[in-house]
Amino acid sequence: MGRKYAVALLLLALTLGHTARAAEPPPVRVGSIMQMSGPLASYGQEAWSVYKYTIDKINAEGGIKSMGGAKIETVLADDASLPARAANEARRLITDEHVVMLASGLQTPEMLAICPVLDELKIPTIAMMPAGSVSPYLFTLNFPYDRGYAKTMVDFLTWLNKEKGFHIKNVAMFYSNYEAAQKVNEALKRRLPEAGFNVVGEVPMDIKATDQTAAMLRLRSLKPDATAGLVRAQEGALLNQARYSLNVKGVLFMGGVGGFSDQQLWKDVGDQIGQATLIRDLFGLTVFSTGGNNPTLGAVIEDITRNAHLSVPVSANGLSGAQAARVVQRVLEIVGSTDPEAIRAAFRKMKIPRGDPDLLINRVGGLEFGDDGAAVDSTGLIIQWMPDHSQRVVFPPALADGEPRPIQ
Repeated sequence: MGRKYAVALLLLALTLGHTARAAEPPPVRVGSIMQMSGPLASYGQEAWSVYKYTIDKINAEGGIKSMGGAKIETVLADDASLPARAANEARRLITDEHVVMLASGLQTPEMLAICPVLDELKIPTIAMMPAGSVSPYLFTLNFPYDRGYAKTMVDFLTWLNKEKGFHIKNVAMFYSNYEAAQKVNEALKRRLPEAGFNVVGEVPMDIKATDQTAAMLRLRSLKPDATAGLVRAQEGALLNQARYSLNVKGVLFMGGVGGFSDQQLWKDVGDQIGQATLIRDLFGLTVFSTGGNNPTLGAVIEDITRNAHLSVPVSANGLSGAQAARVVQRVLEIVGSTDPEAIRAAFRKMKIPRGDPDLLINRVGGLEFGDDGAAVDSTGLIIQWMPDHSQRVVFPPALADGEPRPIQ
């Protein structure tokens, strides 16, 4: 009897174990296209590390509760910083890996490349980095070219004059010569004169150049009071090296994003040049900042720094990864389904209000997506660097934790 009883208990345990496993909801497969190699690898690697860390936290906290605790399964693809490869990887993730949505890094060229694939295969995507969207299936944490980047820069310059006693009249467009910056530039050429500024010229920086001395000489010849434009991190380091070597002073350098606000700048230019340029007469427009009036963000950064094992300090790239993970969680909780069209509809319904612990974007209006796929509140943050390499947000006033330093 004892042996039969033991066998019966074992069979019961096996049956119960099988039943418990069968009751577990299937995972939700979410693909990610990141720049894990190539010239933009520093962006993708940090964003992926923090995104994956945050997804793991969501799973550990119970997964997607509206789907019975389903876990999010991440499927990573490396686009090697190449737009064509990004498009190929998007198609592979959707057709071969059967992901139901994408959460990806994507600079603007990669976004433009994958959008036809998204439109064809009808897969919703949250993108962390591109400026704007050209697909009804793509939602971005970054700003639209006009009402985001261009408007924030013009509003900031206007605010400096009216509220802080600056005397800025002549503005030169100084930008990296690529798609997103060109679109922002067109909007600036309209908005700046409407706001009373005089556009004295344009200086597009060759994104293949290894030195920006010629561009800086051209800029100096225009004698602007300030600059405006989008500058990538690569050109940002080179322009500050040229600015240092030519001893350019008396010009307010203002623009976004990586070329003015990325932590990588300090490593690229070195502390000597950084102390002479980054903390002097330079204002950076950014989507995220480690500074600013957001107590929740400080706790998130501390957690990531302690536990995510990054090789670099947390920057906007990492924070965009964390925010994208929380958007994925919120959208899936709303929809309670893996149907891609239902997920797309949930993006339109999602809103994370200011003060919510899941809101990492410093926006007065919180985070919700408009008809153009960008955040409804797309006012950017303007930062200044401090000597200890930290940032202070100086604009908009409601989110500021510092005052703008005058031009020296």
